[in-house]
Amino acid sequence: MIDWLLRLPQELEERLWGAVMELEQEKNMPYVTSIERIGLRRGLDQGREEGRKEGRKEGEATVLLRLIELKFGPPDAAMRKRVESADAETLLRWSERILTAASLDELFA
Repeated sequence: MIDWLLRLPQELEERLWGAVMELEQEKNMPYVTSIERIGLRRGLDQGREEGRKEGRKEGEATVLLRLIELKFGPPDAAMRKRVESADAETLLRWSERILTAASLDELFA
């Protein structure tokens, strides 16, 4: 914000940016504007949230596969792939159904 609001005379602005560039090289640390920092923070937050969702989904798939194994025997490769590629809503539905399903066909119906 300050980068936009504070307008220096041309000569001072050139000196400022020269000093910033010199500092960047000296410290091997690039200058990041306020807007860039906000964007980076949002990107990191979004990445963390996506990572959490993916982690929860993987955990749900692992638990469901374990329940399938306990109730119906070890799942084959095709069933594992089906469970591991399912979305979170489908995994939840199957996890609820396993309580009453009498067969794998009934579970995945």
